Amino acid sequence: MMPKVPAFPPNLDFTGHSILVTGANSGLGFASALHYLQLKASTLYLLVRSLEKGEQAKKELLADPLVQKNNPKADIHIYQVDLASLDSLRSFSKKFFNEVQALNVAVLNAGVGYFNYNPTIDKMESTFQVNYLSNAILTSYLVPILKQSALTTGRPSHLTIVSSMMQNRTSFGENTIPQSESVFDWFNDPKNMGVSRYGQSKILATAYANEAASRVDPAQVVVNSMCPGFVKTGFDVNSPGFIKYPMKILRSLLARSTEEGARAIVLATITGPEGSGKFFTDGAVTPPASFLLTSEGQKFQKRMWDETQERLRAVDLNLPVLEISN
Repeated sequence: MMPKVPAFPPNLDFTGHSILVTGANSGLGFASALHYLQLKASTLYLLVRSLEKGEQAKKELLADPLVQKNNPKADIHIYQVDLASLDSLRSFSKKFFNEVQALNVAVLNAGVGYFNYNPTIDKMESTFQVNYLSNAILTSYLVPILKQSALTTGRPSHLTIVSSMMQNRTSFGENTIPQSESVFDWFNDPKNMGVSRYGQSKILATAYANEAASRVDPAQVVVNSMCPGFVKTGFDVNSPGFIKYPMKILRSLLARSTEEGARAIVLATITGPEGSGKFFTDGAVTPPASFLLTSEGQKFQKRMWDETQERLRAVDLNLPVLEISN
């Protein structure tokens, strides 16, 4: 059995905070949004693929008895974005930053898991684009507004990428991608697709969060990643039957509730500056994939960062560049 996630600090209160959650209409995203509202978050931005499902989630969130009792004036805004589309990300960013001037917390929760090569409209492998590249793009878009909000409030803002301990269940290492080959090209080559792809994408997500954290003053923005644990969600919907149905049984017997998994997410977004660049599990700092702790892993992390920055410029020339913090 997994350890219990600690309860929230007794005086935790998000009054006056504006919070963004991706993948917010169901599962961990919805449960995280509910926690923030129950803890009196003033403004919530739900990022969803379907506006219809987003509006339904909004109704359900506002109908929650504890929200109605403690936070009846909560303001919820729905934004449509498909993380499997670069055009959708560009459209979202233009609309969001024309309308929003402050943001205190960003939870990049949305993710997918495919076992077969499934290209996006941008001709990239879906798990790589959604779980890694789109979170890298959102990080670059969101850090400046998080930083500005910190300067206004005098307290650190937070950006947390929801990763996974599955990064430890993969053989990904220093010899996986030859030095002569592009990281992006390797991940988007069908011959390299396999059952470890989800865990591989989460290694990249944690590595990117770590590298971004080194480029942002933690007194302004705390950047980290975390694992919510084995949770009762419908995440296995894209898995083949021989995996989907056994996982459904295992989740029903062993997995924690979405409430508890989401509690772990929220706890990762309330750390002090010392939590920046860390990986959290069950509400505590935990070592990430062992590969990332080696000298070769650190070299790969920087190589991946540099290549990603080149690709991001091609996505949007106006994307902010995160420089090394002093």
